[in-house]
Amino acid sequence: MKTNGLALKSFYADAQVWSGQDGKPLYWIDNISLAVNGLEIAEDSSIQMLHDDDDVQILTGNIYSYEDLGEVATLAEYFKRWQRNLDPAQHSLHDAGSRIKP
Repeated sequence: MKTNGLALKSFYADAQVWSGQDGKPLYWIDNISLAVNGLEIAEDSSIQMLHDDDDVQILTGNIYSYEDLGEVATLAEYFKRWQRNLDPAQHSLHDAGSRIKP
């Protein structure tokens, strides 16, 4: 699954994706592998260091639940669900790798 740095960073930083209403974490990522500008990386800590316009490909990754320790989805599937729930303006910005400036 291909995306850009801005979209993946936004997904990774979205508290509604990872935490319940009480703020407790619900999910975590394991077995992650990304290609960034053609170079493979295998650490989710690298997501926060991405540039907005980086070309990112999600190669592997699994989302697991803290509640039952079971697999919820692949990282690509969970990311796609998150994208579908964005409003159209946000989705366009993430696709373009842009950001609204004040």
